[in-house]
Amino acid sequence: MQTTHLRGLLATEPALRFPADAVTSDASDPCAPSEHARWSRRIRSVVQRLARVDAEPLDVTEVTVSVREGLRCERLTLNSLTRGPFRGTLLTCEGAAPGPGILVLGGRNARLDQLTGDEAPDHPDRNVAEHLARAGFTTLTVEHGIGGGLDAERLAGRDEGALLAHAFALTGRSLLGALVGDALGALDVLRAHPSVDPERTGLFGHSLGAAVALHTALLAELPLPVCAASHLGSYPTLYERLLTGYEGAVLPGVLEYADLPDLFGALAPAPLQLQYGTADAYLDAAGARAAGEQVRQAYATAAAKDALDVLELPMGHGTHVDHAVDFFRRELSGPPPAPAAVPAQRIHFDVADRRTVLDRVDAALASGVLTQGPLVAGFEELSRGWTGTPGVAVASGSAALEIALRVIGVAGRTVLVPVNTFFATAAAAVRAGAGVRFVDLEPDGLGMDPDRLRDALDRHPDTAAVVPVHIGGIVSPALDGVLDHCRTRGIPVLEDAAHAFGSTLGGRPAGSFGRFGAFSFFPTKVAISGEGGLLTGARPEDLEDVRRWRDHGKSAAGSTLHDRPGSNWRLSELHAAVGTTDLERFAATLAARRRLAARYDDLLGGVSGLRAHPQPPGTEGNFYKYLVHLDGSVDRDALRRRLRERHGVSLAGEVYDRLLSDHPYFAGSGEDAEATEAGGEAYPRGRWFADHHIALPLYPSLTEAAQIRVVSALRSELS
Repeated sequence: MQTTHLRGLLATEPALRFPADAVTSDASDPCAPSEHARWSRRIRSVVQRLARVDAEPLDVTEVTVSVREGLRCERLTLNSLTRGPFRGTLLTCEGAAPGPGILVLGGRNARLDQLTGDEAPDHPDRNVAEHLARAGFTTLTVEHGIGGGLDAERLAGRDEGALLAHAFALTGRSLLGALVGDALGALDVLRAHPSVDPERTGLFGHSLGAAVALHTALLAELPLPVCAASHLGSYPTLYERLLTGYEGAVLPGVLEYADLPDLFGALAPAPLQLQYGTADAYLDAAGARAAGEQVRQAYATAAAKDALDVLELPMGHGTHVDHAVDFFRRELSGPPPAPAAVPAQRIHFDVADRRTVLDRVDAALASGVLTQGPLVAGFEELSRGWTGTPGVAVASGSAALEIALRVIGVAGRTVLVPVNTFFATAAAAVRAGAGVRFVDLEPDGLGMDPDRLRDALDRHPDTAAVVPVHIGGIVSPALDGVLDHCRTRGIPVLEDAAHAFGSTLGGRPAGSFGRFGAFSFFPTKVAISGEGGLLTGARPEDLEDVRRWRDHGKSAAGSTLHDRPGSNWRLSELHAAVGTTDLERFAATLAARRRLAARYDDLLGGVSGLRAHPQPPGTEGNFYKYLVHLDGSVDRDALRRRLRERHGVSLAGEVYDRLLSDHPYFAGSGEDAEATEAGGEAYPRGRWFADHHIALPLYPSLTEAAQIRVVSALRSELS
């Protein structure tokens, strides 16, 4: 009965099977990711989640060196906190200059000393690491550690690797994930060796080792050439028809998403050689041939068919070493591959964070409470640790602004906003029934200019609210002057702190200075929930009003009566699942952003044609944007294009490159005429800032190497 059940499960089409009708690229947008690239990202994301790799560096704790027939042999003891000590052997030709390195991953029954030639091999091709080393490559081979750890009496004849695979499954992990973690750590050891050019490394794997090499390449940050021998076919064939599949060579649940050919195809455009034997008792030649064709299709769609070798060979369950040597000579002898592009923004949730989000979403779905439940309450409480003021979660930052203005009661009156801010700041006032007028910025903190605000208040005595904005995550010291003017005239202040979660002025957090503080948790912000916002306020009665406005204006919680024209401005439990997880790591996020900003400060010294915007005294920004001012002679649009096309560097979006007075909706408002002094220009400071600043890529997962690349690209283009 269970066999029939299993066959039915194996016959189900994987959800991410590579589409047969996939096209090479989007002709309407050549810069957009190809269909293959999008599919590959989804495959890699699934593999990352299922593998649950503990990314942990390896320490080399012991080295013994010997020389054997011209080969330098370093026997290493590698150590990790989770695994403990295990052996590895590094081989390199004596006296060779730094060159390519290959991580060698043997099969299930391969012994380390046979792979390296320290012992006579039991098959002519078993000592593949020695063959590759004598061909001029530095090789590092590590033992899998799936034999000899359990005593024979307790094993009672059972397979140790199978027992380990089952035991790992008890913890929600996999033996393959553990092996991939070891391989990723070993790759770092190999790249750090003085005989290795770290930009030219590859992976060789045979049988189980080929499975480890495949998954290691899928999770590696940079594309790696892979030679995979004797591991090709479909999972249903290997694990149900032939019964030759090994538990440690698959990720639990992977066939729900992808079959083995899909995983290999997702490596494109990285170079790949697949070897299989027509006399291999562990594989089905016809099945391997069909799988190879699927991989070819994926590579062709990725415009990388020349990067793939699928070799059907007259051999058993082995390796054709000469073909492997030729493959690595071809792929590792030339210049290193171009580094990956530096994107303007990258959102990163590691596997542990993603599992936390999924668990919370699952709990919400199981409970049936999908909005305004315990996760939203938890999100509000976690936020308070960074705002210093109680808050109410709402659907977006825009909703937060509009609700606050409706609570204040601005309809039929004027709301003053900075001329340099996102459209939503002013649009919220319009939707709340107010007229909008603009105020120029001050250049140090990029906040609302107190002197220009005073002038605007004199011109607009019907002002109902003032909305300063913390541009780029900077809470400007000029805010004190803004607050003084408003306090004197009894005008409420609504802080638009969409950029400034976690930022402070004089030790006080953004959102705690005015009557309200409005925050956004949109994906581009420093803290995110997908879609979401927060409205903070010190008055309990204000927050109760906010709760009623966000829930269609109900007169009380649970009531079916409505006493105001509210709307659906609620935050869902599903968004709060993302938001609570992100807020739990926000201290690390903020520290990383500030550390990266300090590194940019150092790197940009001496670069001509620009200057970094300094943080004003008394402020601690969150570096939502790392802002740089360009000399007036620099064509910003041309610079952005050259950085992207010549260097693979994308700048982040400006804040902002168009003043509110430039938007068609506000054209003809008369504000320009009011702000223009005799013979002067409207909003001169806002105009200069809008025209002359850029924002460098900055996000917690940005590496120092990427920062150096960004600054080098700027130096090259501006010199």
